[in-house]
Amino acid sequence: MSLKHIAMAAAGLAFLAGCAQTGTPVTWNANVKDNYDANSLDGAVTGPGIRVSVVGETYGADRMALADNLADIIRESHFGPRVTFASQLGEDGNYRDFEVRFLFSPQPGAAPETLCEDESFKQNPPEVGSTEFLAAYCRNGKRINSVRGRVSGDLQSASFRSLVQQASLTLFPPPGILIDADRGGEFDQ
Repeated sequence: MSLKHIAMAAAGLAFLAGCAQTGTPVTWNANVKDNYDANSLDGAVTGPGIRVSVVGETYGADRMALADNLADIIRESHFGPRVTFASQLGEDGNYRDFEVRFLFSPQPGAAPETLCEDESFKQNPPEVGSTEFLAAYCRNGKRINSVRGRVSGDLQSASFRSLVQQASLTLFPPPGILIDADRGGEFDQ
């Protein structure tokens, strides 16, 4: 194992240890072991990158500005292969080969596996003083990984930024981290 991989694994373990200490569970979908490995990013590295989009109702937030902000947070917290994260990649506004999709205020039973393919998203009105989202990393319309998060604060708060950073590390787990597919729960701060 190279020094780079050891460093990335150590950083990932430190992140997971921090989550365990704060009581913030890390959630992966049950099939992530079958769907995800760090090499699954190779196509995004050599291609245009990974599109970040917001689907469903944005409850007054500017969709493109919100997607740009999410892309910035993910890019800053992502480690591993150098990947471009952006709300629009090149000239193709419909690019979906690699995509992270966010749905805000999802209904409790919203199925994360449909987030990549379904366009009829079920949402609740947002709760005052908190922000909740469901996010999925998709490839060609199929879910590779997903996470649900909730935080006290609005879209501009430091706690929201921290939550998106944690969700990014869950959507793109570092190499060498053994993923326990039986763990459940949600991010909740």
